[in-house]
Amino acid sequence: EMPSKAAISAIASAFLLTCSSFTSSLLSLKSIPIRSRLSMSDLVTTLDDKVIRKPMQPVSNLILVKLVPPASQTSGGIVLPDQSSDKPTEGVVVAAGPGRYHPFTAELIPMCVSPGDRVLFSKWSGKLIKYNSEDHNMITDDDLLLVYNGNSLDPNNLKMIRDQVLVKLSKSEKQTDSGIVISAQTANKELKSEGKVVAIGPGRTSSEGKVTPCYVEPGEFVKFREYAGIDISINAEDYSVVRMVDCLSKWAD
Repeated sequence: EMPSKAAISAIASAFLLTCSSFTSSLLSLKSIPIRSRLSMSDLVTTLDDKVIRKPMQPVSNLILVKLVPPASQTSGGIVLPDQSSDKPTEGVVVAAGPGRYHPFTAELIPMCVSPGDRVLFSKWSGKLIKYNSEDHNMITDDDLLLVYNGNSLDPNNLKMIRDQVLVKLSKSEKQTDSGIVISAQTANKELKSEGKVVAIGPGRTSSEGKVTPCYVEPGEFVKFREYAGIDISINAEDYSVVRMVDCLSKWAD
């Protein structure tokens, strides 16, 4: 039995309505910005170019950091490569473990950073990996030097962690036999062991999880152990990051 004209008309109307809805959906998808659309790489997590089932979650006091290539900038705004940098030491925290348990007291020492924090960490530390086809480093919280906000490091936007102390190194000069004045920091590494405290961390965490406050304050001058600090440059000024326990003496200006 042939369907009636009314039935055929109803089927045709339903088909046209379905096609119209499908076309509207395609147009809506086209209006979505390209950056908002998901690609296959957004749905797949890779580690060293191998697919893993779920995103990485560091354990203990380990931190997954996405590397940010460092660059030094001249006063004229020209970016120059840092010849002394053998690998990046800056990055953004992607994920962090819950912290480590003290081996003697089993007290949890919580982490001092969170995902999204921009950090500076010790050169040569950690394990380099490829995560989602980008360079990352798996470091521990002991490798961290400081945390800062924004795209550039500045004394006004940084935060020291644990018992770290940021010291602006004292400038002094030394004259050679020929009468040429050179920086003492260039002439003698030993002289780079004192300066003015710029920022301090909250203090040292004990085995019971209690924090011992830092015994030096911003504005004071300190002498610290030779070679104990890690030298960094901020806005063309020389600084050193040292631990509180490596400060030997202090005095007021």
